[in-house]
Amino acid sequence: MKPIKTLVLLANDATARLFRNTGPGKGLSEIEDFSASLIAGANVRYADRPGRNAAAPGMAHHATVDLAEAVEEQSRAAFVRVVVEETAKRFAGGEYVRLVIAAAPATLGALRAHLPEALKAALVLDIAKDFVRLPPDEVVKRLEGHIVL
Repeated sequence: MKPIKTLVLLANDATARLFRNTGPGKGLSEIEDFSASLIAGANVRYADRPGRNAAAPGMAHHATVDLAEAVEEQSRAAFVRVVVEETAKRFAGGEYVRLVIAAAPATLGALRAHLPEALKAALVLDIAKDFVRLPPDEVVKRLEGHIVL
């Protein structure tokens, strides 16, 4: 029987790592390590200023978001788009059957929002934990109760 190959994505706001698993008991081997520097020079769509809102017609307008918070969210979204694009390219080769994602909570939300249908269909586990700095064998231990790698 052919082993089930799994693509594992670990991510936070600044770093993402892709791993491959070639079957139960095989552990993880790293494919690629991304950093937020990937988006330097990319087509990043930053808003020019925070959104505004009026309390009622004829009332004063107020900024709705802190500028620093807006930049952080836009940077996260830009980084996530690049990571999802690269992950989708790897998955499109047909080598992998399953996708596992472990990411910092805010990053996981952004990843879910940007996943194409092919990756959504293959997603078997997503965990809101930041495992980016852990070695591969420790990641396998942390995922043991959820999936066999």
